[in-house]
Amino acid sequence: MPDADILQEAIEELQKRTTAGEATFLVNVKAHRGETADEVADIKADKAISSNDVPMQLHDRTNRAVFTWQEPRRKEGTVSY
Repeated sequence: MPDADILQEAIEELQKRTTAGEATFLVNVKAHRGETADEVADIKADKAISSNDVPMQLHDRTNRAVFTWQEPRRKEGTVSY
């Protein structure tokens, strides 16, 4: 499977969240159709790959760029989407 490494990381993250009892929702978002969630994700991805502040490595097996996720800091009483 060409994207097995991405799928494996997603499964591991879901397992961590469910083990910790955290609410997790999966939403199907159609790409390239002007949906807000997709557009925001595209903007964040573009910023991540163009920033010198974001550490990047190449995946050993696939030679794809891998960026390290950092949990955003939230102010007390705010919700981030």
